[in-house]
Amino acid sequence: PLHGVGGDFVTEALQVSGYTDVRPVPLQYEPDGHFPTVSFPNPEEPGALDLASDLAAEGAAGLIIANDPDTDRLAISVERSTGWQALTGNQIGVLLGDYVLATTKVDKPMVLNSIVSSPMLASVAEAHGARFEQTLTGFKWIWNAALDIEEEGGGNFVFGYEEALGYSVGPAVRDKDGISAAVVFADLAAACAEREETVLDYLADLYDRHGLWVSTQKSIVRPGSEGAAQIAAAMVRIAESPPTEVAGIEVAAMTDYRLGAEDRPRYMAATPLVELDLGDRGRALVRPSGTEPKLKIYVDLVAARDPSQSAEEQERQLVAEADVVAEAIAGGLGL
Repeated sequence: PLHGVGGDFVTEALQVSGYTDVRPVPLQYEPDGHFPTVSFPNPEEPGALDLASDLAAEGAAGLIIANDPDTDRLAISVERSTGWQALTGNQIGVLLGDYVLATTKVDKPMVLNSIVSSPMLASVAEAHGARFEQTLTGFKWIWNAALDIEEEGGGNFVFGYEEALGYSVGPAVRDKDGISAAVVFADLAAACAEREETVLDYLADLYDRHGLWVSTQKSIVRPGSEGAAQIAAAMVRIAESPPTEVAGIEVAAMTDYRLGAEDRPRYMAATPLVELDLGDRGRALVRPSGTEPKLKIYVDLVAARDPSQSAEEQERQLVAEADVVAEAIAGGLGL
């Protein structure tokens, strides 16, 4: 629980669902606002899950589940050849999305994610004959979209996520919820074990079917009023003079989400966001942070699975390429 409030609730929810061998990290179980064992109580932070990894290695655990202090986000670590490693928010999202769609009995199922989350969920949804929509960032938009579409009879919500470890499974909690998501991910891992597979085998299978998608993010900090002006100027520059290629990848099109809101649903209202369509290689997004003095660059790249490599090895190479694309965009903006 990373000294948060979810320890008892997550443990009980797992036990009620049949997972009785739940081993909390003793030093991080009790709520403590000083968060004494971590530099910052976010499961995405380097080192935050070290104690959990040590305990898992001692006890031959099958899965590490972690929540942020208020328990609305979910982090997952799995064992790899190099030790325990956290999955990304997008990897958890596409795994949960596919599992929920494969097991749901809901008519006209619908899945959603925020626009800065992986486009891979669209391919997963299509394979299951489900509706897919993207929304503005922030979970309120995911659920506003779900309610609007349900009211119109256009689909029934079964799953939504944002890449920053926020997940909503089913309609019981109309917001991101790390408790129910933890239980459903445990179900997913148990289903893998019954097939004598691992969670990573499941992920590799999704890559085989939908292409290997990776995501990276670069944040450029520019504090103060001068920094805000630089960020605003960079947004104008990329919208008015978009690059024709980045790091050797052709830019097929550009979309400026500050414009054209009248032709989009309310959950895709006008927002300072520019998308560079990289064709069959993926896409890149550029937007200012809504809460910090940062310009954020998101890159999602896809490649066909290479059978001569492990998924893990190909993943690393593609992430490195995505990092180069993000740096090239930043350099083109003079930042």
